[in-house]
Amino acid sequence: MYPGYNPNPYSTGGYPGSTGPVQTTTTVTRTTTAAFNNSWYAPYYHQIQQNASQFNSLQYWFQSVDRDRSGSISANELAMVQFYGRPLGFPCAVKILRAFDQDRSGSIDFREYVALHGFLQTISSAFMMADRDRSGTLDPTEIFTALSGAGFLLTQPTVISICRRYNNTGMGLSFDSFLMAAAHLAIVRSIFQWNDPMRSGRVTLTYDQLANITIETL
Repeated sequence: MYPGYNPNPYSTGGYPGSTGPVQTTTTVTRTTTAAFNNSWYAPYYHQIQQNASQFNSLQYWFQSVDRDRSGSISANELAMVQFYGRPLGFPCAVKILRAFDQDRSGSIDFREYVALHGFLQTISSAFMMADRDRSGTLDPTEIFTALSGAGFLLTQPTVISICRRYNNTGMGLSFDSFLMAAAHLAIVRSIFQWNDPMRSGRVTLTYDQLANITIETL
């Protein structure tokens, strides 16, 4: 088992306990419903939406952090999430938030947060499935398997490049390092999709656009 692993990511302090009904608030939706539903991460939201208990738990946590009732949370607030007993921390929160922040506001609304949570669940499951020897780290072959399980279909040279980038210890990718790598790939996927509105599978970029993208992803 992994340090701090818990099947319920909110049972170890992820959000304050509640004995009353979930309070609802009116939020300002910045990303249109059509744009959201056309995103690669919308299925995560719709899947969780069907689980009333989990959906309400996420809603309560979101509202407890969104103290100004703006309908959105920042990376500072997202960093407080204890996902499977492991706090995301600010660097990871900043990186992963960018993948779900379609309007580039520096924050995400509730729908985007739920989708982000579903993505994190997928990443966690993919890591555990690939780590068959339960070493707590992934070697290059296991990384390829884990990324494929998380929905990232990449060539071996690309996976090797990811290993070199995020294998800080030389001992394989820990869960934290794998999460950072997955967040990077999520940003790339979002940027690609936002620049490919017709879903052709190809994008044409100017030098200025490419420069902006590399700043976003490095």
